[in-house]
Amino acid sequence: MLKVNAFIVEASKELVIVDTTLTNSDSKALKQRAESLGKPIAGIILTHGHPDHIAGTFNLAPKADIPIFALSSVKKLMEDTEETKHKQWSGVFGNEWISRWVYPNELVKDGDTIKIAGLKFNVHDIGSGGDCDANSLWLLEDENKAAFIGDFIYNKNHAYMNDGSILRWIANLDKYAPVLKDFKDYYVGHGSSCDFMSLKKQKDYFLNYCTNVLKATDGTGIFNDQTRKIFEQTMLAVFPDYGCQFMVALSADYVGNELVSLSH
Repeated sequence: MLKVNAFIVEASKELVIVDTTLTNSDSKALKQRAESLGKPIAGIILTHGHPDHIAGTFNLAPKADIPIFALSSVKKLMEDTEETKHKQWSGVFGNEWISRWVYPNELVKDGDTIKIAGLKFNVHDIGSGGDCDANSLWLLEDENKAAFIGDFIYNKNHAYMNDGSILRWIANLDKYAPVLKDFKDYYVGHGSSCDFMSLKKQKDYFLNYCTNVLKATDGTGIFNDQTRKIFEQTMLAVFPDYGCQFMVALSADYVGNELVSLSH
């Protein structure tokens, strides 16, 4: 349903894991893939606090006996939402749901340079200008010029827009473009790896989404069942090859409410 990504960064002697997936099966497969490389895990990076990126940490480091890096805001978001998320999703996912979260034990801040497995990562705290209230970019400063950006970009996927702020997200796409332009590959939470051109595509998607919210609701931002269906059909027609199609209708009311609040 979510097709969520996690990444293994292989250094000469150790590994770095970036995000840890949602389910028991996926996180155990991630662990098995890492073990197949024959190198220990030097650390885990959590880009943001949504369950599909942090829940699997339990299966990789149940005792938190390796460094788990994240912003303090990411840790706080996890603490504030864990109980609610368990109640909301455990029944839906059944045995695939991971019933206990493992928290970051190495807190970082904006502008830090963190060395893991001999690799240098620059950390950027982008705040609520992504798909939740706590988001970070981790930029690998070596010949690969790789940027691990979590859900900052949904490459060819409809975006989750129920948390955070769409206005801040759009602004952050422009704010961090000069930072990201020198990086060759962007490794994202949903979709294949992409590049600098994807920043504009993501911004265009948001503007298209907001425009069609206003069109479908005659400028009010307030949906009923009929207008929500019309809006969903419009977005699916405009982006026919995008994944996570269920998110179109899922986020409609949240975005509509934000646009209403701005109009006041």
